[in-house]
Amino acid sequence: MSDNITLPEGAGTLLATDEILGVHVLRAKLQTGVDGTAVDVSQNDPLPVRLVGSLPAGANTVGAVHVKPDTAGGLSVHRNVSLSATGQSAKSSPGQVFGWHLANWGSSVAFVKLYNTAGTPTVGTTEPALTLMVPAGQVVSAEHTNGIAFTNGIGIGATVGAADGDATAPAANTMIVNVLYK
Repeated sequence: MSDNITLPEGAGTLLATDEILGVHVLRAKLQTGVDGTAVDVSQNDPLPVRLVGSLPAGANTVGAVHVKPDTAGGLSVHRNVSLSATGQSAKSSPGQVFGWHLANWGSSVAFVKLYNTAGTPTVGTTEPALTLMVPAGQVVSAEHTNGIAFTNGIGIGATVGAADGDATAPAANTMIVNVLYK
């Protein structure tokens, strides 16, 4: 069987098809060319693309994909083996939190609070950006592939109450935290 079929109406009128396994399939292929010509877009004849404008200057990353482990450019870790209601600064400039691993070895629930601040947060006064509950005797882990933006910096603290104004510290040496950030 050959490509194209003649339509019954109008002598010599053709309908563009592509014969595939003995069946005529309506031809709807992308083509290029000047008026009166047509070249199928293919691997040998790719679609011509023209860049309109230039890429932005600066340290922009275009198409960076890291599919294997790398010894440079990875995430940083803020680690504390006895997080309390005394605020800590994990990063004093804008950044992103990509995950955490929180362990509560205490006998009651605890709350880890992350703050969007360039300085050291005052737990109970500075408003948290995130409040994460860690049940007694449990571990809580999370990964955020795209990161959570902290436009000022990343602060951290822990309390026994969920309320923003709570400043009651968990028992000493019960909150172990690892926060992954960039």
